Amino acid sequence: MSGWRIWLQDQPAHTLVEISKADGDLFALVNAVLVLLDDRAGTPVDEWGDLRSVVLAPTVTAELFVDPDERTIDVLRLVWLPA
Repeated sequence: MSGWRIWLQDQPAHTLVEISKADGDLFALVNAVLVLLDDRAGTPVDEWGDLRSVVLAPTVTAELFVDPDERTIDVLRLVWLPA
C-alpha cells in the first residue's frame, strides 16, 4: 500500500472519532487494517478497481471505492456495531 492515499468521507471520519472515544484498541485495529488493506483472499487491493464492502474488525465494516489508476481508496461508509 506504499504510496496509496486513503480518503475518509464525513460519515466514516465521524464514526472513527466515536470509535476512538469508546474503544482505543478497536480504533487502533481499524486504522491498522485501513493501512494494510487487502481482500483477505490474497488479491492485492490495487487489483480491485471498484466498490467493495470489507470487514475491518469484528464489529466494523466499510464500503470502499478503490481507484488503482489514481492509487486512492475512498472510505464511503463505516458501520460500527458497538458491543
